[in-house]
Amino acid sequence: MTNYFANAPDAKIFLAPNSSDQELVTRAKERLAANGIHQNRIEINYDVQQLRTGDLYISYDPPDLIVRVVYEKKPNGMVKMKSMATVKL
Repeated sequence: MTNYFANAPDAKIFLAPNSSDQELVTRAKERLAANGIHQNRIEINYDVQQLRTGDLYISYDPPDLIVRVVYEKKPNGMVKMKSMATVKL
């Protein structure tokens, strides 16, 4: 993932933890930071319509974080993503 960020410095990173558990959010941010994502770039956001091609959408699928990259955003608003990595929490 680190190489991806070197080539996409302005990519948005949305974390959708599907939980209001602040401890889980903190742990997720720490694990992502250990994998090369700066915590200050991570935004808690569920609105995929705000994503652009090249942005990341990270969701919590217990017990892992699933990192997806947006590879296409259609004119009708449909956002297509593919899994890029799984991060153990």
